Amino acid sequence: MKGTKSYHHKDLRQALLQHAVRLIQDEGMKGFSMRKLAALAGVSHTAPYRHFASKEELVATLMLDGHIRLRAAMLAIAAATSGRARDKLLAMGRAYLDFAREQPEYISLMFSGEGMAAAMSVASKHSEFFAEDSDSFGPLEETVRACQAEGSLDPSSEPGALSFAVWSQVHGLALLRNEGMIRLMAAERGHTEDDTLNAVFAVFSHWYGPAGAVGGEV
Repeated sequence: MKGTKSYHHKDLRQALLQHAVRLIQDEGMKGFSMRKLAALAGVSHTAPYRHFASKEELVATLMLDGHIRLRAAMLAIAAATSGRARDKLLAMGRAYLDFAREQPEYISLMFSGEGMAAAMSVASKHSEFFAEDSDSFGPLEETVRACQAEGSLDPSSEPGALSFAVWSQVHGLALLRNEGMIRLMAAERGHTEDDTLNAVFAVFSHWYGPAGAVGGEV
């Protein structure tokens, strides 16, 4: 077929995942199909099925890959950050923002209803689908527990709920940034996006201290 690319076995699988991310970003889940993916990759319409049994399995694999990448990024910054647990938590928040900015197509798929439905369906057929290295929430909760132990977050709060509170703050910030809202609203106030984000993290730094607003008294 004219224009068909030559891929090694492993190269094609990775190329399909990369093209799938872009296709979903451009057309959404409703516009995504294995046939369109094959055309984008320059391979026959049956080639993707050599690596993924279904569209559902490919989407689930993409979602899982995103969580693996995010977990790795947060663990890496935590390991490279010295100081108290609160310092690691703030650094992980920055890493989350960076991941969302650099890989917006992943962040939107990872937390979409379609991505989760696909992952749960595949997991029901393959119990080994989820692995520890795809648990992107685990490092956050572990760090929150460490913050509670050192007193920088309220030790009487339920760790899971406290972790959700911290996550929702940073995730919301990431989405607002990706949509350009922080840049526009910062400009209206005579500030840059970076200045505003630094100010927001200064607020977080104040909150994540003894008797902080997250789980404690103001």
